[in-house]
Amino acid sequence: MKSVISLQIANLYSQYATQFARGDQASSQLTMQGFVEQLAQQGLLLDTLNWQEWYQNAHLVDKPDYIREASFYQCRLLLTAMSRLERFSRGVLENMRRQGVLLAILERLNVLTHKNCGRDLFVLT
Repeated sequence: MKSVISLQIANLYSQYATQFARGDQASSQLTMQGFVEQLAQQGLLLDTLNWQEWYQNAHLVDKPDYIREASFYQCRLLLTAMSRLERFSRGVLENMRRQGVLLAILERLNVLTHKNCGRDLFVLT
């Protein structure tokens, strides 16, 4: 049986993957707000953010290919930081979407949770 987190990520992936793969065609602000709200509701955003950790992992957003090796925690860290940065600089998430970063993170989370389904690797706290 799939874990709850696996099902949540599969749902996010099915809901947003096509929208995030739209290239230069802009997504609506409501789409991005809905995405962040779902991340928060599902416990995928970190409660506290260590900005030093963000700076140490920020290179992952330079190229979507780098995210293929990211850990579950690193994906959550990136999503949390980008969500918080969006509050102060509207358009951060849209820029990450255009660069393929958001889709790469969703794909990585999907792979990680399905590959390790049933293991206790994804403690959300």
